[in-house]
Amino acid sequence: MIFNAYGMALKTFVKISNISSLSDARYCAGMMVDLLGFNIDPSSENKVTSTDYREITEWVSGVSFVGEFENADKNNITRALGEYAIDYIQIADLSAVENINLLGKPLIFQLSIETKEDLDKLKSELSYLDGWVRIVVIRSSNPALFEAIDSQIGCYNNANLRLLKGFGVTENDDLAKFPGLEMEATEEEKPGFKDYGDIMDVLESIEKT
Repeated sequence: MIFNAYGMALKTFVKISNISSLSDARYCAGMMVDLLGFNIDPSSENKVTSTDYREITEWVSGVSFVGEFENADKNNITRALGEYAIDYIQIADLSAVENINLLGKPLIFQLSIETKEDLDKLKSELSYLDGWVRIVVIRSSNPALFEAIDSQIGCYNNANLRLLKGFGVTENDDLAKFPGLEMEATEEEKPGFKDYGDIMDVLESIEKT
């Protein structure tokens, strides 16, 4: 049995990362997000098993699935592709982009900006990534840089490379000015019981715009 999402697509491109429960997957698919990301990195203690992944994804439709890797090399990712039916590969190692691109799946790159030096390198790194990846998720845990990063994301104009704001996303932001957003799912408190919190607030805010 398939859970089908009905209704209008969201006006902003949205990826939800770190999906680990059917509740999250069904809710987000029902809200018409674009991408659902799953941690399937073999080196991660919190990875979603291939069995759980199949049990979750067979119940949702209308979205694409992302395999999220932090430290996996090409060989480990290749093995994972045999166990998980994913549409995109997401990596965070700049030196691995060209090699992983050879696997034939569209790439998403996770780019962290934590210092002014990181921000100064953003344009050159995006220039390099253009042509190799489809999407760049920009993350940061440094609130002092949020405004400057927002400005860079909001004014970036490249039809071939979509940037997603993956930090500090709230319903009070001017969400329409960003090419896309990424938010992280939280763990389910118990089976069938979930507080969607900020994700619900932001998605409902996008629906109303």
